[in-house]
Amino acid sequence: MVGDRAPQPGRHRRWLAAAVGFGLVALPACGLRVSGSTVHAATQAAVGTGGGPSGLGAGVTGQAAGNSTGTTLAGGVSGPISSGSGPANAVGSSPGSGPGGSNASTSGPTGANNVSAAAPAGGNGGPTDVGVTADTITIGNVSDLGGPVPGLFQGGPYGTQAYINYVNSQGGIYGRKLKLVTADDQLQCSQNEADYQNLINQVFAFVGSWSLDDYCGAQILAQHPGIPVINQALSIQAMHLPGSYNEAPYNAGAILGYFEYFKAKFPDAITSVGTIVGNQPAAVQSWDYYKAAMQSIGYKVIYEDDFPPAQSNFTADVIRMRSAGVKMVFIIAVNAPDLAAFSQEAYQQGFKPEVFVAPVGYFGSYVSEAGGPAAVEGQYVPSTQAMFLGEDAATVPEVATFDHWIKSAFPSFAIDQFSATSWANTALFVQALKMAGPHLTRQGLLTALSQIHIFNDYGMMTPTDISSKQSSICYLLLQIKGGKYVKVDDPSTGFRCDGSYYNFKG
Repeated sequence: MVGDRAPQPGRHRRWLAAAVGFGLVALPACGLRVSGSTVHAATQAAVGTGGGPSGLGAGVTGQAAGNSTGTTLAGGVSGPISSGSGPANAVGSSPGSGPGGSNASTSGPTGANNVSAAAPAGGNGGPTDVGVTADTITIGNVSDLGGPVPGLFQGGPYGTQAYINYVNSQGGIYGRKLKLVTADDQLQCSQNEADYQNLINQVFAFVGSWSLDDYCGAQILAQHPGIPVINQALSIQAMHLPGSYNEAPYNAGAILGYFEYFKAKFPDAITSVGTIVGNQPAAVQSWDYYKAAMQSIGYKVIYEDDFPPAQSNFTADVIRMRSAGVKMVFIIAVNAPDLAAFSQEAYQQGFKPEVFVAPVGYFGSYVSEAGGPAAVEGQYVPSTQAMFLGEDAATVPEVATFDHWIKSAFPSFAIDQFSATSWANTALFVQALKMAGPHLTRQGLLTALSQIHIFNDYGMMTPTDISSKQSSICYLLLQIKGGKYVKVDDPSTGFRCDGSYYNFKG
């Protein structure tokens, strides 16, 4: 169990034989968790006054300044954007107010701008493309909802629907209300393919989906390159589709910023790193990217163990890590319940490494599930999203807007990263709809998406160049203190954008 990945006979064969119960994509702070039937776990621009594409109204030009405190972000939030100069033509979504939508309450946070767009005097052109009528725009969402892990990505359609409710409450886009059709792929490759095949001639675009089997559906979508896909890609195949755009692009690599931070702060600990890895393709691939990034700047992994979906006790790993002399625990490629179980068992065994880093540890019930504040005290939690559980609501209005609308639509749902990301991807979709204009076509939407550079959903997500599909290098560094998440060495507003991006060469 010590050294490189621990010997696991038939490890790769088990990927095919075992039911997929969890996974992790190559996104910082993205864990998958299920507790009972509920999932918990879990991301702009200056709207200028210059002229933009048809239908945008005030225009979308804007210059993103690099590494300058006080840069105006979308939604009026100020803070640093990146370590270098950003491109022009930046777009974000805006917080707003108003009732409406399924199960929505009658009031909401007031924002500076309206996310809707009024129908033109001459009409919107009626049924202009697949899934478009004079009154509605139908979009599809294919997510892992049932099968071996019920509710795994329920946050995907929930976050999408919440934003739809928000937009529809303000009248929709050019006279059309948004409508969502959700499909459950049951964590099965063949069903993922079938769902996409079934919907491609019914929906205008795919928005807000989360599926560990999206590489399967990508084979279907590759035959239809003109279909917009604004999903959170969890595979290179899905990300490389011509019509694929999202606020957190999936690329082979990892950001180095917080690894550099820990290297400077804990120079001895980084030479003795230990981890556990969920034995599922997406999780293993993600860990390979992060491990390579860490090693590129001097980290040494002395213990790693990949475990099957059925495993829920990690006492043996805790004991072996302590015996091996692990000084730094870094856990990213597991689901969140397993992280909670590991943390609880480490606390019970008296294993207290010099530094514990858990990017998957930002979700509402983590502290309690891990055994209480003492069990997780001091753990670091890097995040690529604003603190959407509510801590940033006062300074990032979009967080308050998101919290309001998802709680209005789904009051018993525990907010997670997946719902937050799908909300942001739906916001991206809506911005592109407004840019594409009233006479809506799939190609017009793709053209609009290709013209969006800096986007961060008004500060709720890290700034991303949508057009180039480049990963952001920005993040927040959180730490758990007294059972609460607090920011550590972060700017007063916005994100840290130090370091660079490591491109995996393997």
